[in-house]
Amino acid sequence: MKRVHLICNAHLDPVWLWRWQEGCTEALSTFRTAEAFTEEFPDFVFNHNEAILYEWVKENEPELFARIQQKVKEGKWHIMGGWYLQPDCNMPNGESIIRNISEGHRFFEKEFGVRPTTAVNFDSFGHSVGLVQILNQAGYDTYVVCRPAKAQFPFREQDYLWKGLAGSEVLVHRSDENYNSVYGHVGKELEQFLEDTKDEPVSLYLWGVGDHGGGPSRVDLTDVTKLIKERAEELESTHPESYFKERKAAKTSYPVVEKSLNPVAEGCYTSQVRVKQKHRLLENEILVGEKMATQAELLYGTKYPKEEIHEAVRALLFSEFHDALPGSGTQQVEEDTLRLLDHGLELMSRVNCRSAIALTAGEAPIKEGSSCAFLYNPHPYPINGQFAFEVGLPKQNWDPCFYHPRASVNGEEVPTQSEMECSHFCIDWRKRVVVEATLKPCAMNRVDVWFDAIEKRPTFERISRKENFVFDNGKMRIEINPRTGLVDSWKVGDTEYLKPGSFCPVAIDGTYNSWGLWKNEPGARRAFTLLTDHEGSEFSGLYEQIEPSVRVIEDGKVRTVVEALFGWHNSKLYQRYILPKNDTHMDVEIGVYWNENDTVLKLMIPSAMEQGTYYGQVMFGREALAQEGQEVVAQRWNAWTDGEKTFTAVNGGSYGSSIEDGVIGLTLLHSAGYSAADFDEKKTLHEVRHTVRMEQGERKFAFRFEAGKTDLLDNVDRTAQAYNEEPYVLAFNASGAGEKKSPAILVDQANVLVSAWKKAENGEGYTLRLYESTGKDTAAVVALPFAGVTCPVSLKGFEIKTLHYDEQTKQLTEADLLD
Repeated sequence: MKRVHLICNAHLDPVWLWRWQEGCTEALSTFRTAEAFTEEFPDFVFNHNEAILYEWVKENEPELFARIQQKVKEGKWHIMGGWYLQPDCNMPNGESIIRNISEGHRFFEKEFGVRPTTAVNFDSFGHSVGLVQILNQAGYDTYVVCRPAKAQFPFREQDYLWKGLAGSEVLVHRSDENYNSVYGHVGKELEQFLEDTKDEPVSLYLWGVGDHGGGPSRVDLTDVTKLIKERAEELESTHPESYFKERKAAKTSYPVVEKSLNPVAEGCYTSQVRVKQKHRLLENEILVGEKMATQAELLYGTKYPKEEIHEAVRALLFSEFHDALPGSGTQQVEEDTLRLLDHGLELMSRVNCRSAIALTAGEAPIKEGSSCAFLYNPHPYPINGQFAFEVGLPKQNWDPCFYHPRASVNGEEVPTQSEMECSHFCIDWRKRVVVEATLKPCAMNRVDVWFDAIEKRPTFERISRKENFVFDNGKMRIEINPRTGLVDSWKVGDTEYLKPGSFCPVAIDGTYNSWGLWKNEPGARRAFTLLTDHEGSEFSGLYEQIEPSVRVIEDGKVRTVVEALFGWHNSKLYQRYILPKNDTHMDVEIGVYWNENDTVLKLMIPSAMEQGTYYGQVMFGREALAQEGQEVVAQRWNAWTDGEKTFTAVNGGSYGSSIEDGVIGLTLLHSAGYSAADFDEKKTLHEVRHTVRMEQGERKFAFRFEAGKTDLLDNVDRTAQAYNEEPYVLAFNASGAGEKKSPAILVDQANVLVSAWKKAENGEGYTLRLYESTGKDTAAVVALPFAGVTCPVSLKGFEIKTLHYDEQTKQLTEADLLD
């Protein structure tokens, strides 16, 4: 006999076409109505998730919250999912998702004494394969989604086994009827559903008015109650765990999916890029800040700022909501999200400064006639690279000369150069110093800077008349074409990795649809071209001279920086190639002044490899991505390899890209309308008025590229971690008090990364989370030198392991993911 589990809910977007204040008030209204219906209709069960909504009810209508607590005890109200909110499930890193689940679980266990085993993300625009392992370790064995739709699967079954990293798996129900009922139509919709699924012995039916909340209406609940009475043996008002229990008993084999549940709404990988970049920045600041604060407390007794960090984490989590981070909300929602992220960043800036000062314990005061800065490496491995920071001269320079820096790092003199400081003040006073150095792991690294008087600020050779500007540091050879401003060659040894015309900004005809992307039509792509010298000089604000639009703007013992100026239609951009004198990577910084509508901007890189595998980072792992020109999503890095040669791209907050015939396209901007989509033949953005598009104005981007053999893939996660969670810089005159301590943590295997090192959520001890980053089974040793502790750890490929450190017993032991 057929069984249908009716799951009444009220999918409620805290923000989307409305701001959070309206999301809050709608939650109050929806919960109030649903609670009353549980009294009026004895067999009715209401389901809801998202702790943030319950928090709003508790804060604003505590009496209603108390009644809901009682209904949960009576089984008339079911806590579903158990997360803080329904986030985007592709762009947040794995730590963010863990915090989302942990925040929700702590709330629901405290207030309701429940811990769901079925996760739900009805409306998220795709799901990373890295999520499966997180679900398993958080106690979930089942998952309900509505996207992607059935058309994107080679099978019609709604239930399938989703296999993830490190042997993880979860049973998924794809709800084809969607999460959102039409008011007053549920009875008819349910009858049609029963007909469509008559051959399925057990099925699940989501119903309730959603998006803006609402849930069950009286008319719909009356119709559903009537149907239940008429077909009592078939229909039951229940919850997801009940469905899966019966489903597993009825069937043991399912179709298998072993990849991310993507793509869905590809435009969301790029829309509202400011939100995405600031979100990445806050993720990084929290991860670095937690490590600093943990070390400051354990080594120097500085109190861990738990409340401030927790508030910053909650700001991060709210920004990850699936209509905020993906950029499908209104312009007001964009501004609110940016403000919230700034709030989190300001909290972390204060936390990190206090921790950094504490971590300078035992450092001598500044040396006479010098300036001093400290670089904190938050990682348990040394970082080799070029590091830039600003300090002031020991005294202002009023003489007709320029003071050039030389520096030592941890007492050893290192290559140093001066570059243009952030200010344009007329006095030679502030100094931007760049050093080539190796930073000790999990430690403050001291930089002492002295200054030598030279005649004037350095100037650099003109390269505009050269056939090609060639940069060759003995490890890589890069050619930049002065006539196009593009890279024509990148060789490592005798091997060529790029084709001419690489790093070309290209405008592509797009769409006003916030969720969509571009039109693949002939003539839809136009390359930016190099500005004339007159145009480039005007763009640069050089009103007293005309300079070439390709030029060296910095050069010294550490690196060379070449700037190229481009334009197309109503937009212009500068592109800087940053070339280290003793390394194998190239950084590219792009500043875009954008004034286009319904257009996508991509950075096109034609590689010398036309066949291969295109990888992208996912939560705690990596995945091979589609490569027929469609838009794909990844986190901190992408890599293109043919098994012998590899080209990697690490980003600072860009998620969308594509590849076709070896041509990589990194997606920068998507100037669609706000919350604009055509639906059921109803057209949008056709009003006769000026309509604001996303991304108008200045936007900045940063990437790190590297070419070499396939071993680059073994190191790209570490490279991306160090690039994003960069050393904390503090220009400071230390007090000289205290004593230096040993590093907080060391890990002996390069492929085992520390994703979190923080105070445990219950306040007792500390949480250390590791993961294997390359897919290889690994035995590692974790050491806490300050405490004399070592701990062997075995990890399967891509496995996450959470350890707990007890400072009283000085022991590291395995712990629950959600600590």
